[in-house]
Amino acid sequence: MKKKFIIGFCCATFLFIGIEIGFYFLNKPKYTLRLPEIETLESITIENKKIEDQAKMKEILNILNKETRKTRLESIQDAPTNGSEKLQINFHFIEQGASTIFVYKRKNDFYIEQPYNGIYKITEEEYEKIKEFVL
Repeated sequence: MKKKFIIGFCCATFLFIGIEIGFYFLNKPKYTLRLPEIETLESITIENKKIEDQAKMKEILNILNKETRKTRLESIQDAPTNGSEKLQINFHFIEQGASTIFVYKRKNDFYIEQPYNGIYKITEEEYEKIKEFVL
């Protein structure tokens, strides 16, 4: 009787551990694009073009944060290495410092990459709107 109980208990424990590990990988952490608030910004620089106009800065933030962007793709470097047509966007804060994101094309898709946070898919239309600020 004790043997059956011990075997059953061990099987249940292994099953429980297996389920927990499965849920961990299925619910892998999601990343959320973190953009600054307009009130904290002094300017935005896109490929060496400085933008200080509040209306244009707000428009850029609205394009980038059109919807709450979430992803499971992690960014593990300072800058994307496998994209083309990269645009570096720097947010300069009133207080001090800056933060950077990249907008780029990879194959036929477009992405926003926030270093050490996540890689977010965007539409070609959103990419082209951001690109217009450089022209």
